Order: sequence, then C-alpha cells, then structure tokens
Amino acid sequence: MYLINRQGVSGRSIQHGLAVLQKAFIGGLIIAGLILPGGTYAQQASAAASSSVSKSDKPPAEDPEVKLGRENAEENDKQVKLVTTAALVERVNRIGQELADVANKVPIPALWGSSVLKQFHYTFKVVDDKDVNAYSLPGGFIYVNKGLLDYVRSDDELAGVLAHEITHANHHHMMKLIREQSKINSSLLPLLLAILIAHPGGTQGTAQALMASQLYTVAKLNSFGVDAEKDADHGGLILMTHTHYNPVGLYSFMLRLAVDERNKSRGDLGIYRTHPPGEDRAQAARELLSELHIPLNLIEVDPTLQAIVTFTKDTGTGADLAEIHMRGVVMCRLTSSEGLTLKERADRLAKKLNGWLDSRLQPFEIKPNQDQTRVIIRGVTVLTEADAAAQNKTISTLAHELGASVMAINQRQQLDRDF
Repeated sequence: MYLINRQGVSGRSIQHGLAVLQKAFIGGLIIAGLILPGGTYAQQASAAASSSVSKSDKPPAEDPEVKLGRENAEENDKQVKLVTTAALVERVNRIGQELADVANKVPIPALWGSSVLKQFHYTFKVVDDKDVNAYSLPGGFIYVNKGLLDYVRSDDELAGVLAHEITHANHHHMMKLIREQSKINSSLLPLLLAILIAHPGGTQGTAQALMASQLYTVAKLNSFGVDAEKDADHGGLILMTHTHYNPVGLYSFMLRLAVDERNKSRGDLGIYRTHPPGEDRAQAARELLSELHIPLNLIEVDPTLQAIVTFTKDTGTGADLAEIHMRGVVMCRLTSSEGLTLKERADRLAKKLNGWLDSRLQPFEIKPNQDQTRVIIRGVTVLTEADAAAQNKTISTLAHELGASVMAINQRQQLDRDF
C-alpha cells in the first residue's frame, strides 16, 4: 500500500520553481519522503530500475534498489514513531520472515512489475499510527501500522497483509513506477520551463501551473498504482499458498475492508485513488481462491465468526445452561447430559455448528424426530428433552428457534459473500 505525497507546489523564480517542480515530480506518486540519493533523478532511476531486471542469487551490498530503500528507510524512521513492544514486534517479524523466506526462494509470476527474483534481506517494523495501513520501500523494508495490528483478527489475516507488501518489493513495483514517472517528467519539463519563463516572479498562475502539472503526473500514473495493488493482492495470495498460512486470510481482511468502505461511504478518491475499490479487490481474491480450489472457510481465519460458548442460568427454572451464539445471534441453550459436563457438551456442539454453517446449513435441515424427543441436524442429535425441560420449552420450540437463528446467520454471511 503506497503512500501519496499530496503537498502542493509553488515558486518565486525560475530556479526555485524548477527545484520545487523536480521535488514534486519525485514525490508525486512515490512513497512520501522518497529522495533519490546522489546523481540526477534520471541517472538514479535508470540505475535502480535496470538493476531490478538483472539476475543474481544474492544482490551486492550496494545494489541500487536496496540502497534506495535502505537510505529512505533510515529517513522514514526519523519521521515516524516506531513501536518497541516486544510481543507486537515479535509477531510481525515472525510472520514476515516466514513469508520472506519463501519469497526469496519461490518465483511468483508478476502481473505487473518484474518477475525477476532477487533475494532481499527483509526487515519489518511497527509504526505507532492508528490508521489501518502498511507500506513497503524498495529492497524489502516493510512497515506495519499498529492500527492494522488492532484491525486484523488472526495471524492468517496479518500474513495476508504482509504477503501483499512483500510482493510490492518482490515484483519491484517502485522501480517500475520510477521508470514510468521519469518518462513523463522528461516530456513535461521543457513545457513547464516555458510556462515558468512566461510567468516570472512567482505569480499565482505559476503556482497553479505547477500544481496542475503535479496533478497531471499523478493522474497519468494512477493506473500504474492500481495495477501494482492488483498484482500485490494476486502475488500475495499465491505466496501464501507456499506457507502454512491460510490464503483465505487475505480475502477475509479485504472483505472486511470492503464492508467498512461501503458503510463509511467515503466517495470517490479521484486521482488520489491508488488502490482498486475494496469490493473489486475482495471479488478478485475470491475468484483466485476458487481457481486454486481453496475452500472459502472464513471461520478458519476469523475467530469472531465462530460459534462462541458462554454460560448462564434460565430465569424460569434456575437451571445452569450453556449458550451458543454466533455473530451476535443466540443459536441455542443446553444443559449437561449424556454423561458430559456442560462445557464439554457445549464445546462439542459449537464445533459441529461451525462446520455445518460453513457448509451452508439450511433451516429446513433442523427438525424434531418423530416422537418429539430430540432435535436433529443431518442425522445427528443436537438437543434433547433435558434441554427442553431445563428451559420449560418443547422440542418443537427448540427446533424452531435454532432454525430461525441459522436463517439470521446465513443472511449475515450472504451479505459478506455479495462482494
């Protein structure tokens, strides 16, 4: 996820205007704070970009791409506050290094960028920022905001985000962006120089012209940003298939972002949009999972979607009951029986319900047996006369309540699948 420098530009002389313009061009669609160290912009861009297409098992210490990322990572570290909490740093680094080890060994074809495999020494740092975001610098320098760590619901989801960022580096996206931006800069500079000469003295028209040129650059490169994000999503999911992390975690994360995006109704981001819309990203991930024949079991990567067991007392009978609920919906209540403790029985039923709901359990599959002594799902007894008596209800009533709960949960799940 690339950051965008949205700062405007202005000028008081031809020399100052050109200096600001060059700075704006370099920062326009590249990670905020990215500065090319030494030499001219074109020379550095050419050297760095060329290095991304040369094969080597181990890049040299001063590989231009790595140097560019390292020096800007040092600058970035001066501008942000890094989290040092051991547990958070260890979690990100542990998952990140597992993925990085695979990325350094297994070629992942690029849809955009370069598929040339370079072995980077990846580093992972946590930024003290509440925004749900992560970003990468060339050469394998990955940053994760604390807000994102609070947002993900499992290691699988976090692995999905890290795999996405690793793919940005692995497919040399920044190098391609630099090459493309350099082409546009070369064609625009003569025109803008003429504009500056025509408006000496730093007039308002000059500032507007400079701003317009920057917006033009961003607009022209915007499609490259979207393509880079699509490739990072695609490559990140493929990368996860070579690890023990569930690739559905990336889809689960995207799905929740898409839901939040829809609920917030933020409107179109225009030329500043460098990510595809959340719904499109979630749909693309879903289609790729289907092509790879990976089951779409969201429960496995999002614990909040699992059936949860709590304990209560019936207000009428005073019986101790276990209550199983999911997504805020109470599914059923039961008591201890069949030689099992209350917790043992509830945990077993919760596990069964998780599996059934993942396989699209329907309300009509929940019914009493003929003599009205048990509630049955797919031939398995789930509730008994003891459960009915503990709540002063009939077996038929328990079956109806459980069926209504399943219908409500299915409707909520369908809303997720609509993306």
